[in-house]
Amino acid sequence: MFSKNIAIIGEGVIGVSSALAIGQKFPHSKITIFHDRPFDKTCSYGPAGLFRLDKEELKPLAKVTFERMAYLEKNIGHETGIKLLSGHIQSDDEKKLKHQERVMSEYVYNFRWLTDREKKSLFIDPLKYCIHYTAYASEGKKYVPWIKNILQKKGIKFIEKEINNVNEIGKDYDIVVNCGGLNGGKISGDDDTVYPIRGVVLELDSVWHKHFNYKDFVNFTIPMSNSVALGTVKQEHRSDTEITDADRKEIWENYLKIHPTMKEAKVISEWCNLRPERKVIRLESEMRELENGKKYLLIHNYGHGSNGFTLHWGCALKVVEFIENNKIKSKI
Repeated sequence: MFSKNIAIIGEGVIGVSSALAIGQKFPHSKITIFHDRPFDKTCSYGPAGLFRLDKEELKPLAKVTFERMAYLEKNIGHETGIKLLSGHIQSDDEKKLKHQERVMSEYVYNFRWLTDREKKSLFIDPLKYCIHYTAYASEGKKYVPWIKNILQKKGIKFIEKEINNVNEIGKDYDIVVNCGGLNGGKISGDDDTVYPIRGVVLELDSVWHKHFNYKDFVNFTIPMSNSVALGTVKQEHRSDTEITDADRKEIWENYLKIHPTMKEAKVISEWCNLRPERKVIRLESEMRELENGKKYLLIHNYGHGSNGFTLHWGCALKVVEFIENNKIKSKI
């Protein structure tokens, strides 16, 4: 019987999904999740969670997540916060959309390019190119609490405590999983390559809007359960989270150019947070040795940028794989 004392740092979508996958594979292990702030202050609270991938090398992880979303939507339904959505991404840069075709067309549904007639029929002032596809959206403020509820029913503890370095808790645990998001590099003690990308979402009352619509991957609307997410700004290396009039003006003016009828929508809430960006996600394991000679398995799972919901389950299963491989090595 495999029974280990496991700590996970971070209660966002990456942290809780890692905990769920570990608990399913190793049900006799004791799991504790550490977090440094309330969930509504994390980067996982506000996103509409539309499945969309940026980096081609992450296709295998995204495909695993897509299949998981399909299973949950089909077998459990709305309580998960997962829904099936269709929509469009417009751009004047054909290369950007061809890249989306390479990274997603194999597993999303109904991927195709719109014709000139369709673009003119659908949009007031269409951009030069447009793709259509159907995929899942996992709404952060519903999906993550749904997983957390499962974990708590299984007896997994959540402790609000700031962790400054993984070794702080490595002394008390057999395995530490670093899902620290923007702080992941800092608490690992050996990585200063994680940086913030500031994002803003305005939540609108326009429930009549049923399709997602992107303009060049920055401006978008994505339907949620009882509202529509309108975003965003992508401001690298900026860490302030107060929403300004300049943010609101930039988001509204840019989006209304492609969808002017949204101008009558009312803003019912606003949200700003920082995406944890890294040149490549850090998804790997290592053995750490403390000054007293104690060793523990450290697994890194952070740096997902704006693709956390697209990659979370694929990454969670990799975390399980790292534990399984270490378990086998320990027997040799």
